Amino acid sequence: MNIIQRKTPYFPSLFNDFFNREFGIDVTSRAHQTPAVNITEKNNAFFIELVAPGKEKNDFEVVLEKDTLTISTISEKESNEENALFMRKEFDYASFQRSFLVPETINTKNIKANYKNGLLSIELPKRKEATVEPKKQIKIN
Repeated sequence: MNIIQRKTPYFPSLFNDFFNREFGIDVTSRAHQTPAVNITEKNNAFFIELVAPGKEKNDFEVVLEKDTLTISTISEKESNEENALFMRKEFDYASFQRSFLVPETINTKNIKANYKNGLLSIELPKRKEATVEPKKQIKIN
């Protein structure tokens, strides 16, 4: 007979059970503070979308240095709670930095960025010679 030690109580608290099942939140550890990113490619450009709700356009710094695109924010923590007793506090507007290697096929002079409704969108247009031309039917003589 083997004895197995449980890492969690046999009867988890209602609070932990509710948040784990309903929201997929691990209440035992803090989530990593790096925002989620989607990168897509179309014929004429790459697109980076970064989710960062609660920020403002001026909070971001997007810098291209050599072949590296860096997205960062620096947030100053404010504490406006008066006599507040938090049962749980996950709102955290921490600073972050994400870097991406930019391929040589990108037209770096025409990179555009836009922030709206918590989503930072960056368009990295391809150079003309890097775009894939559409399929072309060749007439046989």
